[in-house]
Amino acid sequence: MWDQLLVGAAPGDAITANMLLLHRRLAKLGPSRIYSEHLEAGVQGEVSSLDELPDRPNRERPLIFHASMGSWPVFRALEGEDRLILVYHNFSPPEPYAAFAPRVAGDLVRGRWELERIRPKVELAIAVSDFNAQELIDLGYDNVVVVPPTPDVDRLDRIRPDPPMLARITSWGRGPIVLCVAQQLPHKRIERVFAAMAVLQQEHLPDARLAFVGVDRFHQYSAALRSFARTVDLREPQLLGRVTDAELAALYVRADALLTLSEHEGFCVPVVEAMALGVPVVASARAAIPSTVRDAGILVDEPDDPVAVAAYLHRVLTDHTLRRILIGRGVSRAKELAAPNSLPLLVRTILETEPRIAELVVARMEAELAGTVHVQPTVSVTAR
Repeated sequence: MWDQLLVGAAPGDAITANMLLLHRRLAKLGPSRIYSEHLEAGVQGEVSSLDELPDRPNRERPLIFHASMGSWPVFRALEGEDRLILVYHNFSPPEPYAAFAPRVAGDLVRGRWELERIRPKVELAIAVSDFNAQELIDLGYDNVVVVPPTPDVDRLDRIRPDPPMLARITSWGRGPIVLCVAQQLPHKRIERVFAAMAVLQQEHLPDARLAFVGVDRFHQYSAALRSFARTVDLREPQLLGRVTDAELAALYVRADALLTLSEHEGFCVPVVEAMALGVPVVASARAAIPSTVRDAGILVDEPDDPVAVAAYLHRVLTDHTLRRILIGRGVSRAKELAAPNSLPLLVRTILETEPRIAELVVARMEAELAGTVHVQPTVSVTAR
């Protein structure tokens, strides 16, 4: 029915997961394919190579392009398309990558140039947050529809937490567990998390432990992070790398708080996962994070101040009334954003690019979803 394209597909990646959920819904309406320039192990069965894009089955319909990174081969492929639907997940700022990955920095700079060039072919521009919508407007897009992404946070409730991971967490001691889930990328500012946790241990809760889940993308950057952890005297950080969903479920079961101090996020799925599972969130008030969290977490205006962040963390970990409030608000906010609510909205928005198909499908789809959708996210249209 509709085909999709992105630059890089990887297991555990939030954008890839969003795309696969959309694919499975679209495939119920007709043939649907996914294409990517880069394919990591674990996704080849569901994602095809960019080289196969010219033979995609739905060339009469617009190609759904998920934009998060610049790519010359992908841009050249888009030049061969007549109609596009853009789903903008955001481009990270290039500056933090200049020292560790100058080629990536170049791709990020060129990515915005590519978005300007494909604009005449884009029939529908979907931004996953108001923050992303403003970036598209700044690039010259006239009308941008804001539709939240479709995080499948309920998947962690459907699986059994990994017993070995639960045992491993027990071995860390009886102190509170602060979880951070973020790829090891410069704009995530993981060093802020390490510094704040070191202050928390030194000034407030000596037995607190950091559990950090994040794929190592750039060895030089990851080595610098480990060196920084030693410099600030962060005690016994649990640097876990990539984990399975069952292991992640175990970490959320035992976590007392989620801490993320990223400088730039287009949405931030980990905070939604944490809220869905009743884990209070402390996060930087940066980019799209405030619009994702709203009043369901503690938003830190000064994420570069480890003393201030540690004080917020200490209160969240020890104030039982505050914890109850944050957990209740977090669960409610996560329900608003989770796939059972956001995915139907995304599908309907895409269907509207083909009115005749939409008339035939929408009524049936809404009937199938009746009883499962309780809170409807708001679609906003932003015009320059």
